[in-house]
Amino acid sequence: MRTWSEDHPKARLLERKQEAIKAAAKALFLQHGYADTTMEMVAAQAHVSIMTLYRHFHGKDVLFQAVIESLCTQQKVRHDRETFWEGSPSEVLHKLGQVRLDFALNSEEIALYRVVIGAMEHFPEVGRMYYHLHVEMALDRLVAYLQELDQKGSLRVPHPHFSGLAFLASLQGQMVERARLGAEPTPTSEEIEHHIDACVAFFLAAHHVTRPD
Repeated sequence: MRTWSEDHPKARLLERKQEAIKAAAKALFLQHGYADTTMEMVAAQAHVSIMTLYRHFHGKDVLFQAVIESLCTQQKVRHDRETFWEGSPSEVLHKLGQVRLDFALNSEEIALYRVVIGAMEHFPEVGRMYYHLHVEMALDRLVAYLQELDQKGSLRVPHPHFSGLAFLASLQGQMVERARLGAEPTPTSEEIEHHIDACVAFFLAAHHVTRPD
């Protein structure tokens, strides 16, 4: 497919068409799952020809990956803002907790997670891709932040990768798993805030810098 400069009208038209295709595919994947969604269904939903669809996305696996990347990128954009990482460690970790749980407990994200699990039989790579986009990319930025805190002496974080992974795992905990499995109703905003406060307090206590007398 021919490429154009970003400001070219054709480039903007192609981008809008790709977004329309991804929106149609997302709706179908969430409704029917990966295995039961066909490229013909996506083309019909997006109001494009099957030939046009294949020009943009060479297969269903490529399209599914694009849908997941689009959803996970929305969360990454919030992490990448420099102001996100400003403030005290307590404030920054609390903001991170809010972003992570807002994303993980969103009904659309829960539906997507279930689709990913169902797709792994036919598309094993999707599990690794989802983990990379949803966990590893967030972990990389958190590790860099924890390294800065350790160097400044704000917190004692000798193993930032392990500590970052532990913080993300504690945030998710049983709260997200119960929601994904439909074991309990979605937690209230008060319950979510209490959970985040507890995770942050536990993390800060574990990495507290002991000052000499």
